Amino acid sequence: MKNILLSGGTGFVGTQLVNHLLSTFHDVQITVLIRDEKDRQERSRVRYCIWNVKEDYISSDVPKDIDTIIHLAGASIAEKRWTKERKKVLLESRMQSTKLLVDWVKTRGKQVNTFVSASAIGWYGEATTDRAFVEEDPAANDFLAHVCAKWEAAAQPLVATNVRTVWIRTGLVLHPDGGMWKEMKKAFAFRVAPRFGSGKQVFSWISIDDLLRLYTFAAVTPTIAGALNAVALKPEQQAILTKKLLKKTSSFAIGMPIPALALKIGLGELSQELLKHAPVSSKKVEDAGFTFLHPTLDDL
Repeated sequence: MKNILLSGGTGFVGTQLVNHLLSTFHDVQITVLIRDEKDRQERSRVRYCIWNVKEDYISSDVPKDIDTIIHLAGASIAEKRWTKERKKVLLESRMQSTKLLVDWVKTRGKQVNTFVSASAIGWYGEATTDRAFVEEDPAANDFLAHVCAKWEAAAQPLVATNVRTVWIRTGLVLHPDGGMWKEMKKAFAFRVAPRFGSGKQVFSWISIDDLLRLYTFAAVTPTIAGALNAVALKPEQQAILTKKLLKKTSSFAIGMPIPALALKIGLGELSQELLKHAPVSSKKVEDAGFTFLHPTLDDL
């Protein structure tokens, strides 16, 4: 892995992934796809090239010797209420960007041998038992599962070529400055730990550090292909997870119940993702030789 093409490189995960790759591989060159000139930076071993997904455009100055693509781009799932129009954006931003990259590989990326794409454990839907989902399980029937299935299918044409294709099905990413943890810090300021519905639903999570390492691991490990769950060893009930996160900054935590109905009124269909029971297995990645820095919440 010498020359990486990265989409979504200016987002929360992408920005940190660039830093991680630069510090881990001292000879790697990274090309970050950006939508606007204002996103350009002056960084050693990083170049920026314009792309426009809606216009099926990738700038001609992307290097021809790209050997690895890491694809993170896609509209934020939790940023806005899931209106009909927002659902269309969530789906099309993933399908169209993936198709654009696949077409680029076929026509201009002749040196590409590895394609690592983001996906999500939303693929699995709601669990009806405590059995953990595994990569071989079929996609569920809800909206997010539909998005994940279409997202992964968009890269499927590469499987028939010599390009090794990996889908990283990511759980809840934990970092104090991003995602749900960042949002809950507003309540944490008052030492309140929100409990969503019963709070007994299991969240499958991963630390940002382990997620970055897992993307790297998938990119450099030639025996890995197909779907890969990006979740820590020990999923946790939502109420316990929230209290443990709060206690990292406060000596005590007060549980505050938020009824499922209130979540549904406030967030609409998106509330399902906070109420969903979704234990997911990390066995495949463990069997492949990956070791977690943060296998449990207590290790964060």
